[in-house]
Amino acid sequence: MTLLNYISFVVSPLLILLFITYLRFKFSIDSLKNIRNAIILGMLCVVLLFIANYLIELEWHGSYRNMRRMAFFVFVVTAFSSELAKFLVLKSVFYKMKNFAGPLEGIIYSIFISLGFSTLAVVLYAYGVVGVPDQIHNFSLFLYTYPLATVFFGITMGFFVGMGKMRKNGFIDNSTGLFLSTFFHGLFHFGFITSDIRLLVFIAIGYLVIGITLVFQGVSLRLGQK
Repeated sequence: MTLLNYISFVVSPLLILLFITYLRFKFSIDSLKNIRNAIILGMLCVVLLFIANYLIELEWHGSYRNMRRMAFFVFVVTAFSSELAKFLVLKSVFYKMKNFAGPLEGIIYSIFISLGFSTLAVVLYAYGVVGVPDQIHNFSLFLYTYPLATVFFGITMGFFVGMGKMRKNGFIDNSTGLFLSTFFHGLFHFGFITSDIRLLVFIAIGYLVIGITLVFQGVSLRLGQK
């Protein structure tokens, strides 16, 4: 493994520090207990990803001989297991809190859960413990952009889970959040497997536009609650 890949391990921690600094400056947060818990629990979420990869390895023995099998691995084994783990943490631990009022809180907690997850996931991907690094083109770029992509997945899931809390319509909104974050997660991986530069550019622009839109919408809804 190259030095460049090792350096990618610090991207997620740097993003965590950046977001914490912004929150403390913007909202004058005194206690970071909930944020710390979100990060730690996010790290534990990689266990489900590891188990899913281990089970499919026992079944397929590393053989991804066609695109259909690869699509199943990317969207179900990798993306769904990752997003399901993060979803369960968000719903079971933070959703019930009194200060979790809507999409903005959902986005904030989900981002830190996702960055905790990516902190360890990047290391596992780099060492080939999970995923299929030999099938991923521009592997170093994948490692560097994965934490940024997980921020977007977190925004998507957090927004819809928060909408479910605000509208008291949990099942539909929660299902939408889990489905979309899984789809976007799988699409990110698939873009690197196909090595289609145009697809990767389209994905990056689309994620950026959707992410910014959801954040602004979450802030707008929060201001409307006051």
